[in-house]
Amino acid sequence: MTSNFYTEILTLICFLLFLITSFVNINNKEFLNKFVYLSSLLLISIVNLIYYQNISSQSASYLSQITALLLAILLFSYFIISIFYFEFVRLRLIFIPFFIVLVLFRYLTSLGTESNSNTLDLFKNRYLLFHIFSSLFAYSMLTICAISSFSVFIKSYFIKRIKFNPILINLLPSLHQSEILTIRFLYLTMFFLFSSILSGLLFHITEYKYFYSFFNYKVSLSIFSFFLIILFLIYRIIKGCSSFTTFKLVLLSYLFINIAYFGIKIFEL
Repeated sequence: MTSNFYTEILTLICFLLFLITSFVNINNKEFLNKFVYLSSLLLISIVNLIYYQNISSQSASYLSQITALLLAILLFSYFIISIFYFEFVRLRLIFIPFFIVLVLFRYLTSLGTESNSNTLDLFKNRYLLFHIFSSLFAYSMLTICAISSFSVFIKSYFIKRIKFNPILINLLPSLHQSEILTIRFLYLTMFFLFSSILSGLLFHITEYKYFYSFFNYKVSLSIFSFFLIILFLIYRIIKGCSSFTTFKLVLLSYLFINIAYFGIKIFEL
């Protein structure tokens, strides 16, 4: 209990530090500001990984472990991507609300569930391990894709209405670059989502021996999202589509994945 309390306080302090550095003016030529921001991002990523290791050693609930691990993976993914793509550093203020929601969700799941000695060991089976990480990477890639697509939508909205906001225009990446990043991460989402479904099927067969019980709500929504993304990418290659259509597709897929990964689990609590 005491270790969890200190870890939560440390997480809060690191998040506030990350929040403050996110409002610092950063451009590609200023090394110091960018270094400070990336250092705070790396620090909060490490602290969240320590938090996950702490609750996993105490046999916390499955939902709490998954949420903590997802947050750590997403932060590390965003940190690595920000090193190579400055466009995502410019998206930092749009990421903040998502991180706040995820931190609050992690905190609420830790309060609402008690330790359970019968909790499933996440690293007991190699198929389960691959399934969990591919699922979390799929969710992380789709999250980044959704935020990048949202920046395209916002910038297009202001440009079409001839309402130029210098702060907003300078903050967000260019429309062309954001659209390229959105499609690239959509392909990564499709790959990790397929890996998640396939590894989940292999784990289910090895553990339960029954194929028909594999298609629960989570799997059905994941499969639907997977084929929705495939059909969209095929349609885009053949006929092309607007940035607003891409935004609606990504938002719809993101909604289904959130319901599949978290919503149904919450309803079952």
